[in-house]
Formats: sequence, C-alpha cells, structure tokens
Amino acid sequence: MTGMGALSGEIKPCTVYDTSGLITDKFGVIGGLGGGNRLYEMIRRTVSDMLTDAALSADDISALGGDCRLFFGTLLARDNAYLEHSRTGADTLAMMNEYAVYAAELAGVRGSIDISSASCAAGTTAIGMAFDFIRSGLCVCAAAGGAEELTAMGGYGFNSLKALSKNVCNPYDVKHDGINIGEGGAFFMLEALEHARARGARIYCEILGSATGNDAYHATSPEPTGEEAYHLMLNALDDAGINADKLDYINGHGTGTVLNDTMETNALKRLYEGAERKPFVSSTKALIGHCMGASGAIELASVIRSMQTGEPIVMPDLTEPLDNSGMYDPPESIDIEYAMSNSFGFAGNSASIIIRRWVDE
Repeated sequence: MTGMGALSGEIKPCTVYDTSGLITDKFGVIGGLGGGNRLYEMIRRTVSDMLTDAALSADDISALGGDCRLFFGTLLARDNAYLEHSRTGADTLAMMNEYAVYAAELAGVRGSIDISSASCAAGTTAIGMAFDFIRSGLCVCAAAGGAEELTAMGGYGFNSLKALSKNVCNPYDVKHDGINIGEGGAFFMLEALEHARARGARIYCEILGSATGNDAYHATSPEPTGEEAYHLMLNALDDAGINADKLDYINGHGTGTVLNDTMETNALKRLYEGAERKPFVSSTKALIGHCMGASGAIELASVIRSMQTGEPIVMPDLTEPLDNSGMYDPPESIDIEYAMSNSFGFAGNSASIIIRRWVDE
C-alpha cells in the first residue's frame, strides 16, 4: 500500500438533515464540506489525497490502461436528494455506479470498475478484492476504498430498527445501547511490490491476507454465537499465513449494539481461548460513528495511522468491558507489526483483512 486519503467526522449534533423525529441528534458529522453534494466532495478530497500521498497523478494512472482498476465499496451511495428523487419517480438505480465512475475519473483509472455493496462490510470487501486481483496478476495496481454520506434515509431507517444510541455509542461495554451513524470516505493505492519498487514508492504496509463470508442467519441480526465470525478470522489468518498470536491489534466492527458486540466478543474469546498473549481490540466507531459501507475503508486507514504513530485507537467511554481478559484495555502506546481489521454487516456479510508494517528488506 503506497498511498491513502481518508476523511471522517466526529460524533456531535447533526445539522445535515432534520433529526427531530429521531431518538438522537448525535451523528458522526464531517465539518467544512461544501453546500453541494457531500458525497461527491468526500470522494474528490479523498481520491485527491490518495494520489498526492502516493506521489502519482491521474495521468500516471491513466497511462497504465487496464493495469489499474478501481474497487469501490458503499452501502447506500445516496445523497439527501434521494428521497425527493424517489417521490418524483426519478431514476435512482444508477447512483451507486455514478459515484464509482466519478472516483475512477478523478484517479485516472481506465481499467475495470468493480463495486462492492456487501452492506457494512463493503469497504473491507472492496480492498480485499483489489488485493486478490493484484496478487492474481490481473492488474499491477488498484485504487480501492469507499465513501458514504449521512442521509435522512439512513438515519430514519436505523431509527426504525431501534438500533441508534441515545447518546454516544460505547462498543464492547455492558452499557452499550446502539450506534451513531457516521459519514466519510477513504481510498488507498495498492500496488504489486515490483511496481512500487520500480518507481521508488514509499510503502506504508503490506496486505498479507483477506477473507469474506456470510453467516446466512438473519437479514439484520448476526449469528449470535460468533461461530461464523470466528471462522472468518481463521480464514483471513490462513490466507495471510500467520497464527492469531502474531496479531498485535484487531480493529473490530464494534457497532455498540448488544447483538453485534456480544457476537464479536464470543468469536474473539474462541479465537484466543487459552492463549497467553492477546492483541488489543478496539472499535473506531466510538470516535467517528458507523460510516456504513465506507466504515471498513476508514477503519483500515485508522489502523495504518496507529501502526505509524504508536497511538492506540481508544474507546473513551469504555468502563465495563464485556470481556475481562484485558483485550479491550487500551495500552498507553502500541507497537503494531501485524494487525487485523474486521467488518460484520447486515445479512451476515463479513470481511477481514490483515496487514503488516512494511520494513524494506
């Protein structure tokens, strides 16, 4: 991975749309976006930052032709005009493709555009797809990530599911009461090692392995024992060629809902049953909210930042963790060589990705 651009908000009162009919006004809101289409602006800024960070231009990418592809993850891919469009009968089916094409045009991608809408695992799935394409020799580089905007459709939808937290979400705590929805985007430049070295690129980290799954249990509720999540993590570890005891950090899905947090804790307990060494586990959603289909991409960016800086991703309101083995207890600093980032979404869609800090050999 040779470049990234990420944008996320902070949990605060929402001014993007009217929240008076909801149980909360607290959402992960990005400040300073223009007055137009917020999703376009998120994509423009994150793709531009990705190219700058990778020391590449859109012309450089374009010159690769089909050897560079785009992988785009999103759940809603809608702006706040969507409901009005629906009421007037306007065609909204192409909106997801519209935003992906916009990202590809900005990046200069001339290869295929691949879209993942695997619910809240979409962003992680998109990055895993890019990884698979590159290691299979189908392309030499890829722009991969996702973006999601706060919409009334999402807010009122999760309100009807009784999934929203009344205050600030508190993942993996016995007092958890739901999620805060967030918005944001993140894109990464992935390259085959030979291609990155040939152009003298700075390398952040190496993707070692990934896995996707589906527990086929329920439309919205996860399989409660964590059996499928456990096997997803095993599959990712097997793909990476490492054991669970190698991991220094796991970024969990950690929505703050009773069902998700309990399922994940069950899966993690099984993965580390009898282990002397356990990684630190936390959820970025405690800080920025749940960014829907883009969450996995944004969370991977946060993992890479933690890997670089040694600053742990903390959950500030956690006081009574669901597990008392210490895996949810934040260290003062963290030295991450190996990390895993997990996403568990509606309808059982799940994805996991494992990275290693890059050390030039």
